Amino acid sequence: MFKLKKLSVFAAVLFLGLSSCSKDNDDTQEVAAQVEGTWQFTKEGTITNNQEVINDYQHATGCTKDYLEIFAANVIKDHYFDNPNCQETIDTGVWTRNNNALTFVYQNGTTVNAEIMQLTNTTLKLKFVLSGNTNLVVLTKI
Repeated sequence: MFKLKKLSVFAAVLFLGLSSCSKDNDDTQEVAAQVEGTWQFTKEGTITNNQEVINDYQHATGCTKDYLEIFAANVIKDHYFDNPNCQETIDTGVWTRNNNALTFVYQNGTTVNAEIMQLTNTTLKLKFVLSGNTNLVVLTKI
């Protein structure tokens, strides 16, 4: 009886000791991706009848590629480059995030309420409704 009791105590101590140990390895830690950063437009599309239709984003030929800057201070800047002289247009505004909801309010009064469909360290995919159409945009962090 004594051996069985001693073995039970040993097993309990061993179990507690092993379960309380943790391996500190940064490679296994999940890192939450941040929306802040500089993002290049790479794909755009729509959702029609629950079907995504996505195509490559059409940048102006010979110009800098359009991109979006999302700053930690809740400022957003959309940079667009148009022909014939690759003229840059910058739309500035503010942004807020609540879980997977991302809201952009631009200085011209336009508000875009987007849903984050994918957010990784390299990809940001947004869904939003504009003029009654459900749109998609995929951006790549640069």
